[in-house]
Amino acid sequence: MEPYEIEDTSDWLGCPTRLETVKHYASMLEEDIQNLRRQLQAAKENIVSLVEMNDRLSTELQKKRTWMANLEAETTEQLAEIRSLKLILDQKERLIRELQAGTLKRRN
Repeated sequence: MEPYEIEDTSDWLGCPTRLETVKHYASMLEEDIQNLRRQLQAAKENIVSLVEMNDRLSTELQKKRTWMANLEAETTEQLAEIRSLKLILDQKERLIRELQAGTLKRRN
């Protein structure tokens, strides 16, 4: 292809110069950067909110674990007391049976 066959459009009306094209591209990049900054700020705010939520939930979880540990200790104590009372009841019933058996033998 010969140089005279290539159409030169640089002098056409409305065709941007190289400088105008670079300025337009720079303005588009600036808009993209501003948009990314807004998105980054929103993401930072979301992260702060999530960290605060995590802290609250961690505190609540620790309180619930403490409550459950106390409840478990109380339940264990109550279970030990029930076993002790059951043992006493069994001993009482055994003594009553022995006394009744001894009383019946004496009557006969």
